[in-house]
Amino acid sequence: MRTGFLLVLLALLTNTFVISDTWERTYGTDLPEQSLFSLVTKDGGLLTCGMFIIDVSYSIVSSEGPGGLDCMLVRTNANNEILWQGDYFSGPWPDLVVAGVETDDGCFVLAGTTTTMEEGQQNWIFKIDDEGEIVWDQALGTDYDDWTYDMIKTIDGGYILAGYVDSLNGNGTVISLLKTDSQGNELWNQQYPAAGMGMAEAVIEIDNGDFLVTGYVETGESDNAFPFFLRTDSGGNEIWMETIDVQPGYYYPLDMIMMNSGNIIIAGYCESTNGDYDFWVGEVTTDGEFISQSTFGGEMDDMAFSVTPCSRGFVIAGSTASEGAGRNDIWLLCIDDSGEEVWSVTHGGVGNEGAEHILPAPGGGFIISGYTSSWGAGNTDIWVLKVDEEGQMD
Repeated sequence: MRTGFLLVLLALLTNTFVISDTWERTYGTDLPEQSLFSLVTKDGGLLTCGMFIIDVSYSIVSSEGPGGLDCMLVRTNANNEILWQGDYFSGPWPDLVVAGVETDDGCFVLAGTTTTMEEGQQNWIFKIDDEGEIVWDQALGTDYDDWTYDMIKTIDGGYILAGYVDSLNGNGTVISLLKTDSQGNELWNQQYPAAGMGMAEAVIEIDNGDFLVTGYVETGESDNAFPFFLRTDSGGNEIWMETIDVQPGYYYPLDMIMMNSGNIIIAGYCESTNGDYDFWVGEVTTDGEFISQSTFGGEMDDMAFSVTPCSRGFVIAGSTASEGAGRNDIWLLCIDDSGEEVWSVTHGGVGNEGAEHILPAPGGGFIISGYTSSWGAGNTDIWVLKVDEEGQMD
């Protein structure tokens, strides 16, 4: 397997609205696109990562060419001008990037999942320079299907990938952590099957080099999905694993952050008593003590995907079908340190919109990455917004 780099031949339709210090921008073609996250770069620009569907039918046109779901990167400067854009892939199957960091040398390391006919699904980590050219790439994993949902740079200069291994010993998906050095070479690969079938969705490193991991597990013979909280040492050896005490149902923790208090906020969504989904927030200590949980939502599906700290507490980003202007809108919800709602804002049009990622913007406010079908070139397009400290567009 080798990853190809292509300049996107189809012109990206770009809409820009600059009003005061907030703005919005779409990138796309007449095929479906969606942003998974953005990075604020050292020069004040953005690296926006998304996915797009080359072949909606998923048919194999060539084992070497693009197809299916491919990784799409757009690099912009501080003035929102496109510097370059690229498509990264291994063949006609899914090639996705879900997390990334800027390195000290001005390059970027990105991680996700790549798929080939020969190897199946593998953890994927690669480095590009500031022009989008690949410096190195690695496809790593087991003899089974592997999937990465999160990646961070570690204190020692390497990287840790969190996700799952599928069909390990015939038991379904198993929580997985994979550690690499600074060049993406595998150092260790650990699985955690004792809790049952599950997936790791987010990972952070604490000061002593231990890792905290969250996601969900399905335990016993129940059809329920419960949040878990795992702590390992720097070698991936389990220190403890706790399933968070919640009511029976389906819980999908997808992101977490450490607050100034030292406690961890976990955000995602859960099944409500009405059978739809609501935002779900849990607070735990680094020792695994479950402190509190809250849900937020209306009569239809409301799903949270990302969380970031703010001056008042934290802001959750996701999608809502309960409020807004269309079928689904971006929903931004600010919660204070006591768990109370501070403000709630939706963004969208008559179509479908959703937020996949939120991060603080330089100088204040937030960068939101997601998708829209209300504006752009057609179908769904990547949608990136800069909002103010209250989640508003001027």
